[in-house]
Amino acid sequence: MKNCTIQRICIDEYPACAALFGGQCPFAETCLAQQKAGNREAYALFENGEIAAECHLVCDNPEYGTVPGRRAYLSRMVTRKEYRRKGYGEKIARFILDLAKEKGYEEIALGVNCDNAPALRLYQKLGFSVYETAEDDYGRFYRMEEKL
Repeated sequence: MKNCTIQRICIDEYPACAALFGGQCPFAETCLAQQKAGNREAYALFENGEIAAECHLVCDNPEYGTVPGRRAYLSRMVTRKEYRRKGYGEKIARFILDLAKEKGYEEIALGVNCDNAPALRLYQKLGFSVYETAEDDYGRFYRMEEKL
């Protein structure tokens, strides 16, 4: 991780990040619309000029359970397959946590699939705790939160 940088993803750069999912993400259009509306900021971690990881900060969007000035939401945390388990996900997630804190948020929440053990371990390492188990069209997931 010697040559890594984290940069905000502009709307016109957004398609490059969709490639991390190995195809079109079913949430890409929603995320793009939220970026245009100003309540989602997308960030990418670059290693030697290549996107290694991506993570978003969602603010002021009740659909995600955010509370203006109090609770933000960490979204779309993904690491490119060849960069997994090397600290890139943790690095960009910590960046988002610090960013939320700088913006004055007191807590941050997220959702993670119940069967995604590596992500669950990472979020617990970062201080998140499960407060609810839920289910949607995509399966069972944990809702987690952390005080900033």
